[in-house]
Amino acid sequence: MKNSVRLIAVFIVLISTVIVITGCGNDAEPEAPADTSSSEAVDTLIIAVTDTIGVEMGDSSYVFGMLMEVAHGADGNIIALDMNRSCLSVYSPGGSFIGYIGSSGPGPGEFLIPIDFAVMSDGGIAVSDAVARNISFFDAEGIFQEAMEGFFPTPPMSIEGCPDGGYVGQSMSMVMTGETMEASLQLCKYTDSTEADVIYFSKPMEMDFSGGGQASLQRGPEFDFAVGPDGSVFVAELSDTLFAVSGYSPDGEEFLTLYEEREKTPLTQEEIDAGSLAMSIMITDGEASSSMDRVENVYPWRNVIASIGVDSMERIWVEMACTDTPVFRVYDYSGTLLFVAVPDVAFTAVTRPSFMIDSGGILACDRDPMDYPKIYNFQLLEN
Repeated sequence: MKNSVRLIAVFIVLISTVIVITGCGNDAEPEAPADTSSSEAVDTLIIAVTDTIGVEMGDSSYVFGMLMEVAHGADGNIIALDMNRSCLSVYSPGGSFIGYIGSSGPGPGEFLIPIDFAVMSDGGIAVSDAVARNISFFDAEGIFQEAMEGFFPTPPMSIEGCPDGGYVGQSMSMVMTGETMEASLQLCKYTDSTEADVIYFSKPMEMDFSGGGQASLQRGPEFDFAVGPDGSVFVAELSDTLFAVSGYSPDGEEFLTLYEEREKTPLTQEEIDAGSLAMSIMITDGEASSSMDRVENVYPWRNVIASIGVDSMERIWVEMACTDTPVFRVYDYSGTLLFVAVPDVAFTAVTRPSFMIDSGGILACDRDPMDYPKIYNFQLLEN
């Protein structure tokens, strides 16, 4: 599960060797907001906040800059990627600080702009670096092992580990066909090289050559994905008019399709006023610079789906974005709706965090918080 409700848009501009990337609790029992995507009567369960990690001021081990991703390690520890500090922070399941993985810099085991990480099957960590254009691998003790180089234009922007030792990544493919540049957004499985072993999903992307010698491409994240404990891959289309989820076996055979057309849901005025953050990265002959800007002219419609994740019981969690507060529709591998889940915290459309659901449980963080960055640890209260 890799994307938040307030999605970061991606812009690429190719000018000779230049690449520009813009990455843009209460006591009362909550009720599930109206969701007309199914008439099935299922239970509504609660996901309760058991703890938070992070402080506004104080111990630097708990003060975050910009949280990009959180996940459970193979040992149950909580791992957080802080892009501003260029490192991963590791905490015990109870929230006690254990140590850091990586640091800022251009050398081995260091990061320029780390944007995502994956927990590998052996307990190690893989970190995708947008500026260094590589993926760095660390062992289960957090010791640097090697870096995979040679990605173009960037490494996969989102990655998740697979139980067989590889990883699944969402990336852009750009190929010259004659005098025409063809681009596509792909979800692929990789093992020991930059060449994909399996392509699960591919979507053409339109290039704009109206700028003379400058070719530009614009997109927001168009799908989210999750890898189940058995290696199955699930893709959720991020659309303002479709509820669309697909499931693939590890070798790429599609076995699940959930599809429904939906009416558009407008953003609230509060969401429009809040805008969104955009990260810009420019790479010119190996030299990189970056900036963070506030985007005021936001797209006025919500996506139907916010994100997707799979838990240790092989249940597919689909987070709905068209509701004012977080609502999860939870399915089994056959596509049967098992239950609906809502948090016990009164998040609003602006304050709702990015949820990450994996085999270790339910976590959340906010990449653009109203107060200060923190990690939420949730527990499902089952009947």
